Amino acid sequence: MTLRSSWAIAGAVVAVTSLASYRVVFAPSAAASQQSAAPQAGPTSSPATPSATVPPDTIVVRAPWGYSGASTPQGRAPVQPIAFPHPTHVQTLGMNCLYCHFSANKSPDPGIPAVSTCMGCHLIVGPNRPAMNGKPARTSAGIQKLQEYSSKKQPIPWQRIHRVPDYVNFPHMRHVNAGVNCQSCHGPVQNMTRVFQYSSLSMGWCVNCHVGNVNKDWKAAYDCATCHY
Repeated sequence: MTLRSSWAIAGAVVAVTSLASYRVVFAPSAAASQQSAAPQAGPTSSPATPSATVPPDTIVVRAPWGYSGASTPQGRAPVQPIAFPHPTHVQTLGMNCLYCHFSANKSPDPGIPAVSTCMGCHLIVGPNRPAMNGKPARTSAGIQKLQEYSSKKQPIPWQRIHRVPDYVNFPHMRHVNAGVNCQSCHGPVQNMTRVFQYSSLSMGWCVNCHVGNVNKDWKAAYDCATCHY
């Protein structure tokens, strides 16, 4: 063995020994942290920085999947770019959930309508609203924003409300086609002027339905592979 090789091996041993004294913590990247942040209806505080929460001898490994450790919190109600009035569309106009959430009965994801779907009505129903149903004549800021997104050919940047971890699979179509109505999980959305997360989305909450406690006709398998696959 040459002298150069001996020094290279010795250097590697020292480096490995040094690293062994550190603890490795996996943390989300900055972008993932922003994605996982759950904006609330009330005031919010700035999240703590890693340096304020981990000891100095810790190597923070930022992984893109770090944000997916838990469901979003019950009661979460982020401010949306357009204050979409569900009571008006569902109760007053009698619109079905599937008109907007078009893929809920055929896809794992329920789907969000394209701006063109909204504009199908709001090309005619403009922002200048006449006096009706006990309300005075007014200008709808929401419809104005919608038309602005449409004119710019931009999607509406809706804020997602419900999210389960990446290791949990919740196929909407299987639940909808089994007769589970939207309100069973999402609560009385038709009455919400601002949609919030009605249910906890915890594992116990899901299992409680699968064992038949909510509705005996909805009883389903609840072994690990049913949801974690």
